Amino acid sequence: MHNNKNNFALYIILTMIGVAFCLKVMQYCATTGEVAINGKEFKVEIVKSAQEMAKGLSGRESLKNGKGMLFAFSKADYQLFWMKDMRFSIDIIWINEGKIVDIKEKAPVPLTQYLESYKPVSPAKYVMEINAGLAEKYGFKVGDLVKLDI
Repeated sequence: MHNNKNNFALYIILTMIGVAFCLKVMQYCATTGEVAINGKEFKVEIVKSAQEMAKGLSGRESLKNGKGMLFAFSKADYQLFWMKDMRFSIDIIWINEGKIVDIKEKAPVPLTQYLESYKPVSPAKYVMEINAGLAEKYGFKVGDLVKLDI
């Protein structure tokens, strides 16, 4: 009987450790979050790996309303973006220390193989891509506060 109690206790402890581990892994691997600017909220897909960042929104047909993609870099830098294999125009918003540091509105779909690149005027740790025209529609500007829930 005593042995069964010890086995049960060990089972409970191992289960709790397993659950804690899974929750930590899920938190680290979270691929979605929310970004709020001037009261406008976007559900974002978060990309962190070099492979995900290189692909970005390439090849997709569109972004749903209220959605975006957030690029989370390891450190602030002059993050360079282009429109390789893009099928729709976007607004690119560079973010650092909780503020917009630059915006490229209505980055066009490339019509040739020449790919224009876009670089911010200040370093940014995060870059968000949203549907073209939304930055203008919502009046986003450099210096606006950004709340990241990622």
